[in-house]
Amino acid sequence: MNVTLTEEQQSLRNTIEENLKIVRNHAEISSNEVQQALYAMGKAAHTLHMQLDPKPKHHAYMIENSGMEPEDPEFYNHVHPVEDLLAYLDDTSANDDPADETLGKTFKFRVYTKRWGHKDSYTLTRNEEGWHVSFNAYQGQCSTDGLPVLNKVLRHDMISFPQDINSYFHAIWTRAKNEGLSYDQVQEMLNVVADWISETEENSPKDLLI
Repeated sequence: MNVTLTEEQQSLRNTIEENLKIVRNHAEISSNEVQQALYAMGKAAHTLHMQLDPKPKHHAYMIENSGMEPEDPEFYNHVHPVEDLLAYLDDTSANDDPADETLGKTFKFRVYTKRWGHKDSYTLTRNEEGWHVSFNAYQGQCSTDGLPVLNKVLRHDMISFPQDINSYFHAIWTRAKNEGLSYDQVQEMLNVVADWISETEENSPKDLLI
């Protein structure tokens, strides 16, 4: 269902769309024009937002990433919140967050280790706090980035791994929440990271270590 606008509100929407087009084509115009368009767009979006009842709904991650509520005058000084607003005007369900399908689900994380000459299978359970890691005697709760338990287990088995794997674990967890990823989609992403670690371990020059 779309939002019925008054004549004044439709004029505000027109202002938003006109200036959004300018901002999107920033490469073709001066930075001063872009800043003016950004200001006009944000001001019109905020004014329209405050006039509507009920207030427009935004994706939860949009509010979280901005660090402010939509009622804040600064909220709409960016392209993505404005795009959210326009989508809401056309369909009030457009910004509904998808169901988080994989909370409480358990995944396999198979990593090669030169120490034993084969792949070990870790168990990762995705929960509200992040990931619960289980491997042999090692068990513990991690944050969304896999710290601290996963890194401790890898280091215990002297497995070489890329230093930024934790950013990938956080990204997978966050995308699963924000995009409502399926079990298979999350498992495949974890497989990619596990293969990356395994390749790093396989190519590590362990024979140089004393």
